[in-house]
Amino acid sequence: MGRVEVVAGPHLVASVDGVVVVVAHRDSTEVTATSESVAVLDKLLELVADASSRETRRTGRTFARLVSTWLMAREDEERVEFGVLTPGVRGLAVFLHGRVTAVLEGEDHREVLHGRDAAFTIDRVVSPGPARAAAVFVDEDQPRADLPEPGIWTLRDGRVPGSGAVVWLGEEDESRSRRGSSAVRRARARVDSARRVRPVEGQNGHAEADSGIARKPAADATPASGAVGVSTSTPQPGPRAVTGVVVSGFTCVRGHLNDPRAAFCTACGISMDQATRVLTEGIRPPLGVLKLDDGTSYVLDSDLVIGREPERSDQVRRGAQAIRIPDASGGMSRVHAEIRLVDWEVVVMDRGSANGTHIRFPGRPDWMRAVPGQLTALAPGSQLLLGGRVFTFDSPYGR
Repeated sequence: MGRVEVVAGPHLVASVDGVVVVVAHRDSTEVTATSESVAVLDKLLELVADASSRETRRTGRTFARLVSTWLMAREDEERVEFGVLTPGVRGLAVFLHGRVTAVLEGEDHREVLHGRDAAFTIDRVVSPGPARAAAVFVDEDQPRADLPEPGIWTLRDGRVPGSGAVVWLGEEDESRSRRGSSAVRRARARVDSARRVRPVEGQNGHAEADSGIARKPAADATPASGAVGVSTSTPQPGPRAVTGVVVSGFTCVRGHLNDPRAAFCTACGISMDQATRVLTEGIRPPLGVLKLDDGTSYVLDSDLVIGREPERSDQVRRGAQAIRIPDASGGMSRVHAEIRLVDWEVVVMDRGSANGTHIRFPGRPDWMRAVPGQLTALAPGSQLLLGGRVFTFDSPYGR
């Protein structure tokens, strides 16, 4: 992929087989083995290895699905901030969550992507990839929008402190090619080992399965003054209130509520064959993400209204989220379409738009125009054409 250079700083940077991961450490104390940022980095590297073991040709898409599912399962996802650069056969995959910035520099242009601008994540494949450099930085007071001058140090495989990393694409790391794919083999071996459920002692004295997901601090724990994910310089909104729609589903042995049709728990991956198969009521988890063609993602934890001026909709005044989308084609209406969550289903409804809402279902080459005012259920992988913009629905449910 190129030579990876770390920019000095208090956060975390890792590189494995060309994949670069940068994690924010917002705690006022130094990084230790028990820091939440370290647990997040461990999990991300596990997901990188898991994605590598599932793909015959690296694209970055498998990692994006795995990490989106992990994020949606966390009640505190807004506290996790990171960026990942994955080189692939289609170009460079960029995944950003939270206050991190990616800088992509070609021979005659520069593109800057800010994770804080997205409602959920930036998930984008840049094809062809940038010619000169690609970088990820943790945002401080002001997001970084330029690159440092090339230095002399190189991070091959491993993890170090830093505020970001630059991949100098014109400077190939020759030692990487001599080592071959040994790093991938080691990472895959770690994933295979991690997939075996290991009993650990829970707080109630009973054996619990270790999901590998970072544990949240105990309720009586006192956070440090600069708690992880909270900037001391820029006020941030607090965690979202635990509200939502109550639905019936099956809980896995670890207590995660799932769609009754699910074969595996979407939060921890354990087989639902071990579930009690007794319907339980609980707050419905997010049902997936809606990804715009520029890489912006919107988590589906509430109804959405999409258009040039969606705030005009009565549904927004009743609590739906307004998604204002610019459209240079002029084909998008002010209130174009709605995405509704009905029990465990994600459905779309055209709001009588002038140019219609078109749907392409997975595996189908043709687009179908939605009937205005009628609900159409979406399967994971379905695409929506609204004016000149394309959305893709992705979800762990229904796979």
